[in-house]
Amino acid sequence: MLPIPFAVQQLLAVLAIVIPSAILTPAAALTDSLPGVAATASPSPAGGVPAKQQAAKKRATAPVQAAGVSLPPWQAPQPAHPQNPTNPLANRLWGVYHGPQDQLYNVYESANAQTRAALDTIRVRPRTKWYGNFLADHEIQSRAKDYIVNSQAGNPTTLSQMAVFRMKPWEHDACTRVPTPVEQASYKTWIRNLAAGIGDSPTLIVMQPDGPFLWCVPDIKTTSKLLRFATKTLSNLPNTSVYIDAGAADWCENGRRATAARCAGILKRTGIKWARGFAMDSTHYTGPVDNIRLGSQIVNHLRARGYGEKHFIVDTAKSGQPTNWLDMKPSAPGELKDNARTCSRPGMKRCVTLGIPPTARPGDPQWGLPADVAELAARNVDGFVWFGRPWLYNQADPFVLQRAMDMVRTTPWPEAG
Repeated sequence: MLPIPFAVQQLLAVLAIVIPSAILTPAAALTDSLPGVAATASPSPAGGVPAKQQAAKKRATAPVQAAGVSLPPWQAPQPAHPQNPTNPLANRLWGVYHGPQDQLYNVYESANAQTRAALDTIRVRPRTKWYGNFLADHEIQSRAKDYIVNSQAGNPTTLSQMAVFRMKPWEHDACTRVPTPVEQASYKTWIRNLAAGIGDSPTLIVMQPDGPFLWCVPDIKTTSKLLRFATKTLSNLPNTSVYIDAGAADWCENGRRATAARCAGILKRTGIKWARGFAMDSTHYTGPVDNIRLGSQIVNHLRARGYGEKHFIVDTAKSGQPTNWLDMKPSAPGELKDNARTCSRPGMKRCVTLGIPPTARPGDPQWGLPADVAELAARNVDGFVWFGRPWLYNQADPFVLQRAMDMVRTTPWPEAG
């Protein structure tokens, strides 16, 4: 039998995902248990996608041609915008993990055909796997390697995505104490082992979601030094792009208005000089428009202070109905806003639903962004990335089927082409 060319093998691997999903979306995976997250934010105007996205969404999810076969755009290599030719997320497939590291996996495997078809709107889109201190130092290397091998499906040029949530203590606990010497040593070991697991595989890293908690730590020097170590270690890998969490358009520090200078202060302390750039909106709901505008101000701030040309990514997993943190309603009285109520009908306000699908072409017209924002996105944004996890309880654990089904039914972006 004649050998099958690698390009054909790659295409067959993609078709194995696309065909069973019929008209649904392709690509990825995610997640493990991690502590719940909570944050307080200052208000700013909610940045949403204009109403014209409804008319544009079918064009947005129209299939592209790959080797003569139609594929949804986020499951085919996308060229970089001319304004951002060095984009490391462009010109490559974004990986698809299907296995038990995804909290959705077991629910999907036991679901009926109708539920599976609905869940594919989430399951087969590229998503970011979160890793944290719930994995021991000796576990992270093999776990990361397994995730990469699975998501690459035999194509070593495919991009894998991870969020590093390893700092201990973090979030509100970080406001009361610093890492002990033992915890500091463990952190460095864990990061080195993660780096060994990644190796030369193309990888996107979101560094320490909920970055604004850095401002409340009792000893910012110690915590910042550890985060710089992680950023530098992972950025030194040959094909890894690190994006440090900078908060969101409505949150750079608890109790203060979000400003470019304050968000950039997090980045300067945690290694932005080594990183590709930064990440916006990991756990908030403000949407692409406001995050692109503030993120571009951060880019300008960093450039003016000698940090060069930095770029950023924006989470769009949960911004189908952009909402400021202070305006968001929790799912029930007494719940945290991390567990925001889901949109149960199209057009519902102050709720969460799925946003723009993952793409390395954030400035394209089909996303319905205002013209000035689309231009900023084409120049400064490497991608709309699904590193948020609104289908999980408190955006953490476990997977909640009803949340997922509500968002699948109400997202403005359901089609796969």
